[in-house]
Amino acid sequence: MSAPTSYYAMRPAFELQLGTPLLEGLAAIGRFDGRTPSLVCATATQQLVIHTSESHETVSQRGSGAAQSSVAPLRTLSFGKTPTALAVGRVQDTADRKAADALYFGSATSLLAYDVERNSEYFYKNMEDGVHAMTWGVVNTVKGSGGGGNSLPLVIVGGICTINGFDESGTEMLWTVTGDQVTALALVPWRANDKHTAGAPSSLVAASEDFELRVFDGEVTVASIMEVDKVHQIVYSGVPGRFAYLSANGGIGVYDRTERVWRAKGRHRPVSAAFCDVDFDGVPELVVGWSSGRVEVRGDDAEKRGVLFRDTYASPVAAVLADDYRQNGQPLPVICTLDGTVRGLQLANREGAEREEVVRSQGAFRLDALLRERQALAAELAVVEEQLARQRSGDTDVTLPQVGTEVRHKLLPNQTTGRLDLVLTVLHGQHDTIIQGCILHSETLFPGKEYAFFTAENPSATLVCPVNVERCVEARVTASVMVGATSAESYQIHELALDIPKFVMYQRRDEDLATSCNEAPAGYVTLQLPHGFSFARLGKWLAEAFSLPGVPATDGAFRLTFLDMRSSRALVIRGNAEERELQICGESMEVCGAVVESLGAATVEEATAVCHFPAELRALEETIQCVDEFNAVRVKLSSSMADAAASVKPLLLHAEDARLLSDLPNMRRLYAQLYDLNKELVAENLKRCNNYGELKAALKQINAYIMRAGRLRIGQAKTRLIADCRDAVKAGDTRALLNLIRIGQN
Repeated sequence: MSAPTSYYAMRPAFELQLGTPLLEGLAAIGRFDGRTPSLVCATATQQLVIHTSESHETVSQRGSGAAQSSVAPLRTLSFGKTPTALAVGRVQDTADRKAADALYFGSATSLLAYDVERNSEYFYKNMEDGVHAMTWGVVNTVKGSGGGGNSLPLVIVGGICTINGFDESGTEMLWTVTGDQVTALALVPWRANDKHTAGAPSSLVAASEDFELRVFDGEVTVASIMEVDKVHQIVYSGVPGRFAYLSANGGIGVYDRTERVWRAKGRHRPVSAAFCDVDFDGVPELVVGWSSGRVEVRGDDAEKRGVLFRDTYASPVAAVLADDYRQNGQPLPVICTLDGTVRGLQLANREGAEREEVVRSQGAFRLDALLRERQALAAELAVVEEQLARQRSGDTDVTLPQVGTEVRHKLLPNQTTGRLDLVLTVLHGQHDTIIQGCILHSETLFPGKEYAFFTAENPSATLVCPVNVERCVEARVTASVMVGATSAESYQIHELALDIPKFVMYQRRDEDLATSCNEAPAGYVTLQLPHGFSFARLGKWLAEAFSLPGVPATDGAFRLTFLDMRSSRALVIRGNAEERELQICGESMEVCGAVVESLGAATVEEATAVCHFPAELRALEETIQCVDEFNAVRVKLSSSMADAAASVKPLLLHAEDARLLSDLPNMRRLYAQLYDLNKELVAENLKRCNNYGELKAALKQINAYIMRAGRLRIGQAKTRLIADCRDAVKAGDTRALLNLIRIGQN
């Protein structure tokens, strides 16, 4: 039943029973004949069920002179594989069909582009990295005619650390790498002047299991966002740069490019979402389906942000889509549940009365928001009036600090504990003013719980809050500090907003102390900076990123040594302004890549690089050798299984002949041979599955190395390196791949 917080009254405009359990997150709506919308859902039986909103004729029937018969509204497709991703996308027009969609079926090992109406395939691709996420749209490519690149409609596939784009003939036109296995893909016009039309290219927003959202313009990363958990769906809102996300920790929210607009969190997991203008006011609402069966309609503009409608179904939600499924010009949210029920929601009012109900509901929503704000202000006013009354009566409130009391903070990395000490200190207070406790709020530093409370056994004017900073990421922290007298029963709350720099755990060391205590790192990357680069800006970036007390001198030859307080490993940054060189020495490609990436986001637009990381390059070479061995074993296993499988049919025929002739001894002998052969095939298949798993793990490592090598370059140098590495991997040229990673060219 609907919760009392529902401002809109909504009811099912239609309800369908597909008659089979559905898989979570695997549904799409396409127009496979070019006109009529069809709903495609994956079932638990390795099949796809297709429901068409109205009866229509297939292409073959329309082209024949035979008696016409309409297609049943419910059809099934079986490809013999468990689906992992579904998408629909437009194909080129033909003489007998225009604006038709293809169905893209992704599995753990392949991608199939299928023509539903003609019951034929457009193309089939083996995908070693699997298909874990998929979308379709027009994107920029670097593989156009003449080598200059152009905009093409592609089906974009996310695998293990890789993203591939294929045109309608199956030709690979896009390839890039990401940090981990891809979990979600969406096409979003990124710039404010971008138009989301059929032929306009969009940017690709990709989420991966390393909790990062990366924005690609073609094969170039233009922005990145770090989340606190895995994002499994991204939904474009219809406004350039604005999209919603669903995460595994129960969080949903909306970003306007890299700035989060709002966020909410539930006890259950959000499964699927779609934007749909349910109240016809020109601003689409976010419709979210949850694993508990709850469906919410949330406003996404400043005037009505919050839950507008809520209902709970008996079965968990499988997918949420938005489309004009009734073909009356009004798109509706389409809710699919795991039990095979499909509902289209609409406002519950009579025809023509929707607008009046929307106005009344929006007025009630605004009134409730104003009442809540009034209650909060009334509570604050009551506290102020109480304090003024005490002051007039001469009743001094010893629990409150005097006017002018401040709370300051310092960030001090602690090498002993490996944590960051956030030190809070009271200034200009009375002699007995103390900090009783502090509540810190940060999604990045406290994933899952978001809040942490700190207090001291013997409170004083200083409070130390030790915080774990496990990754090199920027964090925003809100501190609520309780300040008052020693014997106070109530405290004054001081609100502080703190920015944790990305490399705050790296403490600068004097050269003498650094050389005596730590050896120089074995790995390094040397950047060649462009002409006209301002090394003064480099000094400002160093001061901000590493939380230095002052701006270091970078106008000549310089060297800065830092010590990681977590691992006690050194990081050396040295440069020469005259030669336009900057060298970063660290223990791993990951650490140096994080520094280069931060530098590129702040001050540098283009930089080539030469790197040397002996241990990681040796590990990469060993991994490539393992891939060659796994491929050789796979070929051998496939050959053995083919030979064994070829023996099955003759044995089965002879066994059946013996049974029909009542030759029981020969029948038992032949069936015993079949039984042994079947066990052999099962064992060989198990070996092949293990080999495939090891091969996928090795390919993931290679893609991760390419990703790390790309992070050591900035701008077009990064794009060229990734493309050249891809060509080297496809050609099996190990030496070329290693040379590309080391010096950026073969």
